[in-house]
Amino acid sequence: MTSCSKRIFLLLIALAFVYGCTGQTTQLNPDELSNIERGAGMTSQDFRSVAQRMARSLVVLPQIQNSSTPPKIALVSVANNSDDYINGDMFLNKMRTELISHCEGKIIFLDRNIIKDIERENVNKATGRRTFGEQKTPYGADFFLTGTIESIRNVAGRGQTMYLRYSFRLTDAASSAIVWEDDYEIKRGKQSSVVYSE
Repeated sequence: MTSCSKRIFLLLIALAFVYGCTGQTTQLNPDELSNIERGAGMTSQDFRSVAQRMARSLVVLPQIQNSSTPPKIALVSVANNSDDYINGDMFLNKMRTELISHCEGKIIFLDRNIIKDIERENVNKATGRRTFGEQKTPYGADFFLTGTIESIRNVAGRGQTMYLRYSFRLTDAASSAIVWEDDYEIKRGKQSSVVYSE
């Protein structure tokens, strides 16, 4: 094989590798379970169901429905005590989005992720480095919203089950009393296929 034909051969292998490794992207419905994600772990359908159910459960709380002024809620990171990597704060963010969209101003959520930026901006306003209209002080929280993710995984032979429990609670910031808690449980099993080798 000449050096030119070797180069062409290597180029064809490289092109086959590049184009062979790229697949077609398909848009999927986040509320449906696809064949790709049929494992024993969490799915997009689970994520959306958990967040929507928790938001519906939380919004009917008397401390929210019967309050003369909208209670102010700050989010506290969710503790993931499960066997899987799950970003628990995604659930809080989705719950907040659902509640802001549908609760008609009955709740005020505090953005504590940018509190240092807010404090710096207020200092700049107070010292004349920024213009401002009405002087405001950042709100204190009436409640903290947080949660816990827990799991139990069992493996026997080629079978595996995964139990996941997502629990969320609302805690009174003044008294530390838990005024609301709800959970969502999922259990799935899967069977590994047998692979024969010679």
